[in-house]
Formats: sequence, C-alpha cells, structure tokens
Amino acid sequence: MEEAAEFNGARFVRLRCRARRGKYLAADVDGRHVCLSGQRGVHNAVWAVEPAGVDGPPFVLLRGAYGRYLVASDLQAGTGPAHGVVAAQADLFCSPPPPGTLWQAVPRQGAFVVRSGTGRYLRANGRYLRWRRAVTAAGDNGSSMMQWDVEDVPIRMTRPCILDPICQMKHLRRSPPTESEVAREIRYARVVDADGSVSEQEWRTMQLHTHNLMQLRLTLACCMGVSRDVTRTTLCVRAGCYGQLTPLLIDLPIGNNPIDLVVVYHGTPADDELLYPDLNGSAEDNSCKDIIVQK
Repeated sequence: MEEAAEFNGARFVRLRCRARRGKYLAADVDGRHVCLSGQRGVHNAVWAVEPAGVDGPPFVLLRGAYGRYLVASDLQAGTGPAHGVVAAQADLFCSPPPPGTLWQAVPRQGAFVVRSGTGRYLRANGRYLRWRRAVTAAGDNGSSMMQWDVEDVPIRMTRPCILDPICQMKHLRRSPPTESEVAREIRYARVVDADGSVSEQEWRTMQLHTHNLMQLRLTLACCMGVSRDVTRTTLCVRAGCYGQLTPLLIDLPIGNNPIDLVVVYHGTPADDELLYPDLNGSAEDNSCKDIIVQK
C-alpha cells in the first residue's frame, strides 16, 4: 500500500504533469474550471498550500489565483475515464472542508500522484489529442497521466507594486471579452480584525462592468472614498466565508459570478499575514523531493 505524504513547509507550489512535460495545472480564466497550461510564469499556475486541519491522514487545501480551492467535484467528466469527475475551483463555505477539497501527495515511480479525500486522483488529459486541456479526478488505473512533479515556489520578500506587470494566463480567444461577459456584482469590505476577519455588517455592494484589475482598484477606491489610499492597500479575494484572504494579483475571472473583495491596509496585522509567490524564484528542477516528506 502506498504511503501518504504532505507538502512539508511549502507555501506555494506548481503541479507539472509528468506525461505532458511543460504543462501545469492552472486556474482557468473563467474562475471555475482548471486546465493544463504551458504558461509556467503566471499566477494561474501557482497554488497556495493550506493545512486542512482535519483529523486522520495528512491533507492540504490548494488555493488558486482567484482565491478558490481545487476540488474533485461531483460532476461527471466529459473526457478521460468513464468514472472520472470534473476538477474545478470552488468557494469554501464550511468547516471542516468537504472531502473533495482535501488533497495529499503519494510517491509513485519517481513522481507523485495527488489524491483527494474522496479517493479520486488528479488526472491530466490529452495524451493523444494534445489540444485537450481538461483536468479531471478519477479512480486509480495506474496511468502516467496521474503522475505529477511538484515545484516549490518561494515566497516573495517584497509586496508587489500596483504598477508591476500583471502575470496572468493569456486568454484562448480571438477577441477581448465583452462588457456583458464580465459584468458582475462585487461585495466589498475593509478588514476590521487583526486576524483578517470581516464583520458581516461591513459588506457593501457595487456593480462592475470590467474585469480589469487596475480599473477595479480605482472604481473601488472611489466607492469607498479612499482614492488617495489606492497605493497603500491590497485587494484580496475571499472565496466563501471560510476562504482565506488571497491577494488579487491578476484580472478578475471572465464571467458574471459575484465576488467578495476585502481591502487590507498596508502596515496592519492582516497585511503582515499576507504572502506572495515569487514567480521567478524557483529553479526548473525544483522538485517535490525537496519539499514533501513521507509519512
């Protein structure tokens, strides 16, 4: 029987498909699905590692660039094995987390398989149809499409600047999204507690008709009456009432799903708790042998 392992000490990781070299698990630009991407140096391909805090075998939560969590859903997958389900991004609305959001790494043949709390394994697709980008979760059939290399992504030592280039996955579409495709309701609030929590009475709403990050920052600053403070705050996504605050470093996902944003002022205790990945800080051969310890 294979032994479970945990992401020992890693705060951010990339998952690279062993069978499809150069392809990484990425948070897709719709904010709901995950996919394979060859764009290594983008925030979409980096996952924050959170302790799951559940009893039993070592599990972690994997949180993407939009603040949502990697989940083995209950939806039947249209690709891969017949018993597979869709791997997706999901908000976190309960504690303890549901089994589909729990993940552990298991050593296999010099790489790792990534198993969910439901017993399904993260699986890439497109061995023969290389244009396929879907990622699913399926039962273990020994396929090399289930094998992943895990790259440790170091923590960035300085806070990103508002004028830094936005490192995000390019859209696989010929034209920019229309206003109707990105119009959504935004809930926003300031952090009021040192632990980063938000009082439910603090939430306000606004309508947004763009997914551009800079326009979002400026519009939100005007709504809050803090236009002069826009460079002294960090915008964070809170995906679900139990989701951790995730600094928003890329444009909003394309779609109309409502999003909760939390404004964190620089120099506050909540700001001190925020971590940022250094996209250029890890070597190409930085494998999970260095960051994962067998149990």
